Amino acid sequence: MFDFAVSTSDTQAMTMASLIEVIRADGSLSEARRRNLACSIRRFCVLLDCSLEHTEAAFWVFRDRIKSFHPLAAGIKKRRWQTIRSDVAFALKHAGVPKHRPKPRIPYGPDWDALKTRLASEQLGWRLSRLAHFAEERGLSPQVVNDAVMADYAELVRTQSFKIKPERHHRAVCTAWNKLVAKCPDLGLRTVTVHNNRETYTRPWAALPVAFRMDADQWLESLSQEADLLAEEGPIRPLRPSSINTYRYQIRQLAAGMEAKGGSYDTLESLSQMVEPATAKAALTFFIERNGGKTNSTIYGLAHLLVLIAETHAKAEPEVLSLLKRYRKRLVVRSLGMRPRPKTALRPFADIRNIEKILILPCKILKRLRRKSSWTIADARLMQVALALELLLMRPIRRKNLVDLRLDEHVIRAGGRTFIVIPADDVKNDYELDYPIPAESAALLDFYVKHLLPQFGPNPERFLFPGVIPGSPKSHEQFGRFFTKVIKEETGLHVYPHLMRHFGANLYLKENPGAFETVRRVLGHKSLTTTTRSYTNLDDEAAVRMFDQVILGIRDTIGREVRDD
Repeated sequence: MFDFAVSTSDTQAMTMASLIEVIRADGSLSEARRRNLACSIRRFCVLLDCSLEHTEAAFWVFRDRIKSFHPLAAGIKKRRWQTIRSDVAFALKHAGVPKHRPKPRIPYGPDWDALKTRLASEQLGWRLSRLAHFAEERGLSPQVVNDAVMADYAELVRTQSFKIKPERHHRAVCTAWNKLVAKCPDLGLRTVTVHNNRETYTRPWAALPVAFRMDADQWLESLSQEADLLAEEGPIRPLRPSSINTYRYQIRQLAAGMEAKGGSYDTLESLSQMVEPATAKAALTFFIERNGGKTNSTIYGLAHLLVLIAETHAKAEPEVLSLLKRYRKRLVVRSLGMRPRPKTALRPFADIRNIEKILILPCKILKRLRRKSSWTIADARLMQVALALELLLMRPIRRKNLVDLRLDEHVIRAGGRTFIVIPADDVKNDYELDYPIPAESAALLDFYVKHLLPQFGPNPERFLFPGVIPGSPKSHEQFGRFFTKVIKEETGLHVYPHLMRHFGANLYLKENPGAFETVRRVLGHKSLTTTTRSYTNLDDEAAVRMFDQVILGIRDTIGREVRDD
């Protein structure tokens, strides 16, 4: 079990075991209520894997654990988990934890009661109801709500609730309040500040000096697909727009790093200045310090860009180019296997039950929607996730290629079969993808196209995942977030589109150790080295399992011989 240490600043801090005793001894509660609260507290600690005797009874102690907990993953229903959370929150407040016990909730007063109707009409009541009770309990009218009131409200949410993202909740409440102010000017309400909680260090491209931007844009264009095909300079293989956008952002990063180490944006006149030894070292130093003195793929990418600028644009002196190449070599990320994020996300799939949840989810959703006689836009969005998951399970393509699929162009029916065909020009590594999909997947696709796809309205370009604007696909980032959200709600597991490539490779290599060539072909890697470098740890796991089986088998044989003697 994970034991949360009792606060050292208060040796008399109440533990969860003490909280149960306090609730049991409270005569103001009925016997049934005391019994239910005690049961919920015990169940709460079991689910979050913490000790009753050593865990402090405080909201903040559990926030991070609640954030990573999902009821479906623990095998309980969502409604039951909500009841348990509600009971524990009640017990903490009822027992005086935290010390400043809030007043009992009271009905809205005249001012807020009058506003209640307007909140409902603007569909903001659910968002602002907690704020309304907070203000009412303190005798504050809607007209006096300002930044100070919102700050006090944010502190209350942070210290006396189980909101797992209190800063996001505060921002959402401020945004909803400002919408109410704009829509109801007759109420005399004040606008509040909506804080941006993101930590940013780069300036927008437009904030860079004009001469510097023009020079950088000219260089980026020479690298792009828009460049003259017969140009005497520039890359043999022009870069895609996504790569150009990445380079543009990296230039912004280098400029920000330079400024953070004492430089000035105003001194930038040409891109060549970025590869001057002092400037390049200062920019890279900022990012190394920001990463705790270590390199990572981002820092290596910046070092590579500096070398590229020096070689193709600045025509730097040999000693300068040699120094930049040394920086790049020193900052290379030396690692084998998957990166930490997918490696962590795959750990739950050591449990076969979690694998089953993902494998059967598309069919489960299809079965649920087939029982309906009519469908809504919400059903269509749900089915989109089911279809995307099914395609990624069978043909794990990249997210961009998935979202950009078009009927009759990329999804082709021929000879009674359905193929996914993506030309080399549309694939990241120029590797053409041309695969048939199983009959079960084709049936799911046909159901979606016939019954759910029309729910999205006009779709002149016949996108499989159409966006809000006719003739365009969904936003890749937005679809990825929605994909993750739906699967989390349905299974309790954290899955994102690109993880499915690792998921499929993981399953196949566990059953077929060393079969990297098959995985290479399915994932569309050009080089077998890319595949083996990414999944060598999976082969190691298979080797360890085989080793364990031999050792355990020998031990079992020895055990039988000893028993026979």
